[in-house]
Amino acid sequence: MKRFLFGVGLIAVGFFGGLLAQQPPSPPRGGFDFSQFMRRSPIAFGTVASVQGNTLVVESTFGDNQVTRTVTVPANAQVQRSQPGTKADIKVNAFALVQAQPDPQTGWMRATSVVVMPNLPREGAMVMGRIYDVKNGGNQFGVSAPIAVNPDARIYKITNIKLSDIKQGERVLVRGTPDEQGNLTAETIVVGEMPNFGGFMRGGPGGAGGFGGPGGFRRRERQREQAPQQ
Repeated sequence: MKRFLFGVGLIAVGFFGGLLAQQPPSPPRGGFDFSQFMRRSPIAFGTVASVQGNTLVVESTFGDNQVTRTVTVPANAQVQRSQPGTKADIKVNAFALVQAQPDPQTGWMRATSVVVMPNLPREGAMVMGRIYDVKNGGNQFGVSAPIAVNPDARIYKITNIKLSDIKQGERVLVRGTPDEQGNLTAETIVVGEMPNFGGFMRGGPGGAGGFGGPGGFRRRERQREQAPQQ
């Protein structure tokens, strides 16, 4: 198996991790307005219902609940497209988000999913790997991780696009700031097919392990409601 070394380091939790880290707080037990709860979230994930000027309407299905949110896209918002890629997209000086398992025999990480990105994520990142080139008394250092890409690994590439490139019916993930009406002012938008990190991204809300899906939000809420009160 050919091995690829990401000298820039393994960005273990990059753009997508930054988004998922900002999921809404846990709802209260008992009955509540699910739609209103989701409108407080800084994340909108669903299908683009319409695009008009700098405004998107995003529709999401969470089990039996449907949520519609209006997204305003300011000029400084980051708009990107995620799509299937190949090993040819893995290039020096690019950035990568990698899902991998350690290989105890070689000491390498075996990648099952790789997302190649043109720049560092705005949301910040957790970096995991071997420390090298320590400078200035530990104030600066590099991190690298050896990656062996599995033959069946899913590879994605993210590219910067314009808001006008987003079309009705596409899948979209938005991070932003919600207002009192539940609308979002976008900071980052990703359109297209996305990797399955933690069972949330590919299936999205309502998918396996996602909101409303098996093992997802609705099931966990029913388990909470059935749990004995302390």
